[in-house]
Amino acid sequence: MEISDDLLEINPNLQSQVAYVGKGKHKAVLVDNFYKDLEKILQATAKLSYTDHYDLTGNFPGARAQINISTQPVIDAISKLWGSQLYSFFQPQLAVFQALTTRDYRLNIGQRAPHIDPDITALIYLNPEHSCTGGTALYRHRPTGLERLPRLPITPDQEVWQLAERLELSNEFFQTEEGYENFQRSMIFNPLFAAKGNNYINDGNEFWELLQLVEMKPNRLAIFDARVFHSQYIKEDPYDKVFRMNQIIYLTAEQNTMRTGSSLA
Repeated sequence: MEISDDLLEINPNLQSQVAYVGKGKHKAVLVDNFYKDLEKILQATAKLSYTDHYDLTGNFPGARAQINISTQPVIDAISKLWGSQLYSFFQPQLAVFQALTTRDYRLNIGQRAPHIDPDITALIYLNPEHSCTGGTALYRHRPTGLERLPRLPITPDQEVWQLAERLELSNEFFQTEEGYENFQRSMIFNPLFAAKGNNYINDGNEFWELLQLVEMKPNRLAIFDARVFHSQYIKEDPYDKVFRMNQIIYLTAEQNTMRTGSSLA
């Protein structure tokens, strides 16, 4: 389908606010009325071909579609709102849209717990007002007290290193990607910590404390430190009748960390 380059034109009259979440004062920027023409975007995204293939969706509990248009103007606008230059984590960074439903859905263990993304994440909620509920929630891991997991390399002054020392764990966990992933799976993302039943983690449980709910609103952009534990906050209504729609952009503050490939969760 033909998509014009001005589809993702930024609204010059947007409103922004900054929040600092949790004990770590993790930064989140909320921007209302981000795009100039939300209706045009909704019409375009409704005609896309969505897939739930893992290469594009990762562990996202829905489907995704891509548009091959430049997202650099959007990233530049997001950078100004964040307060420093951000770069696409993936190359190429296409326009990626997500669609999620609670009709006949089944969540796996990873989808019933908070997760982390590569560095900084930008989400733009696209639903109209009548189908905006919930949002994106940020969490603290109760057993360890951690609110975020930094990227490698891990150094002795960081909270996760100090946690490993208190637990008398070898710092060899932090020497390789594989070791760090094993640490995360056993200590943080243990399947026993996930929400029970076929439910999103939402308000938390005995293992995950809800820190902040970023409320879903039409045309709202949320930019946040995605190394902070987070998850969709979703109740079944109204998404058993309409799709929950948003655009996702994975970003980084480090220019030389861009990766070639799809935009995976």
